[in-house]
Amino acid sequence: MIGDENGSGSCDVAPNDDGEDGDKILIGHHADLLEEIARLEISSANESCCGENDLRSAVQRIGAPIPCQQLFCNGGTHANENANDGACAQPACIICNILDLRRKNSATLHYMGTMAQCRGAGGEALREAGALDVLLAVLWRLMTPLQMQKSDDCSPVSLLPKVKPGDEAKVAWFDNECLCNNHLHLRNSNPSFDGIALNALHMTALDLATSCLGSLRDLACGSAANRAAILAWSPSPAEKNDSHAIENGVHLLSAYVQRYDQCRWEQILSLKEMGSDTSGNAIAADAPTQTERGKKELRLLTNALGVVRNASHSTPDVCLEFFRRGLVDTLVWRLMPDDADTTTPATASSLPDASSPWREACFRSAGSLINLAEKCPAVARQLGSNRRLLYLLIEAWGGASAIAIDPNNTSTRGMPLLHLGLAATLHAARNGALEGGLEEGMVQVLERERTRKKAAQRQEEERKLRKAKQQDERVAVG
Repeated sequence: MIGDENGSGSCDVAPNDDGEDGDKILIGHHADLLEEIARLEISSANESCCGENDLRSAVQRIGAPIPCQQLFCNGGTHANENANDGACAQPACIICNILDLRRKNSATLHYMGTMAQCRGAGGEALREAGALDVLLAVLWRLMTPLQMQKSDDCSPVSLLPKVKPGDEAKVAWFDNECLCNNHLHLRNSNPSFDGIALNALHMTALDLATSCLGSLRDLACGSAANRAAILAWSPSPAEKNDSHAIENGVHLLSAYVQRYDQCRWEQILSLKEMGSDTSGNAIAADAPTQTERGKKELRLLTNALGVVRNASHSTPDVCLEFFRRGLVDTLVWRLMPDDADTTTPATASSLPDASSPWREACFRSAGSLINLAEKCPAVARQLGSNRRLLYLLIEAWGGASAIAIDPNNTSTRGMPLLHLGLAATLHAARNGALEGGLEEGMVQVLERERTRKKAAQRQEEERKLRKAKQQDERVAVG
């Protein structure tokens, strides 16, 4: 609840244990605090970003260090209150950190939030301005454990910690006494301030990571130079943390996908908000089907999978690095979390239907595997050894009808061009990777592609003959 030094605006109703009035008070505190943060965000954005037209300067603003990287677990750091260099006067101020992350998110969406801004000449300008390095650096900082004092009872925690079923909800700690002078009026005696502010910080970090991943996804699409830049990126020596063993952009993207290892789609969607009950589990047994945090986490994962799919397109060194990082196993589990039997053929559609919130993420997982198999033979062999996965990848490529091909129908009409990665996987399966060999439906996929290629070659030859004949006729007339 927001109040002034004289107590105006404060809540005089004592909290109770039986219900409704106490809930209304908590909701009032939550709404007022978030409303005030939004007002401060607009004010600070007008002061710091108004008139920002230079792309390089805007990118540098996004890439500026996050104040909370200087947080300590036992009280926070107290920087110079009179600092006038534009830096946060109190790095441990939770409100300053929320505002900083929101400004970065707004700038990311403004300068590189659409495909049109990230493709062609726009994408080249962003790369030259250092946008890819900045986006990856921001993602790295959000996942890097905050600087902590060495203490037996405290371990480093990042803004976006790894999510595991049953783990205690470990979140970045802050001291609500460490507010800068500009935000002291937001603190009050109600204990709900900690949870509200902490949840706002975490949700804002999720928004920023999702935006950065969305921009990287679009920048990687159709640009070999941008895909190479992702692989070439590495954390700065000052920020490098050996415990993460992240050496390049591929490692970082893999880490974002693997944040949810062994966490089912339903569990991701029902993740509890940070700060709501720090003594409980991140994934509660009685949690609702979908939470606001869960929806944000699923969107983040979907964007991360989109980056993997686009970054792995026709780029052998990137594909090999993803494979070495163990991402193939992660993606296979994402598509088949319950499938222990790899030899039984699929009898029905394996991919989620249009009503499923994770349908897009599943298709991006399948697309990533197909792209990886195209340029990495080891991936093709691994995927080709799993019969159910083969059916699923065929379905992802050609739809549900593609897994029930009529062997008597040799027409290629309506069939999409066979992706080279899927072709490599099927050939690997036929050449010994798949126990028992290919089934008729799989063989027909390859045979129809061979027929389609022959038809295309014949059409091309006929076109060349027609063109040559037309040239001869023009010469004869002339």
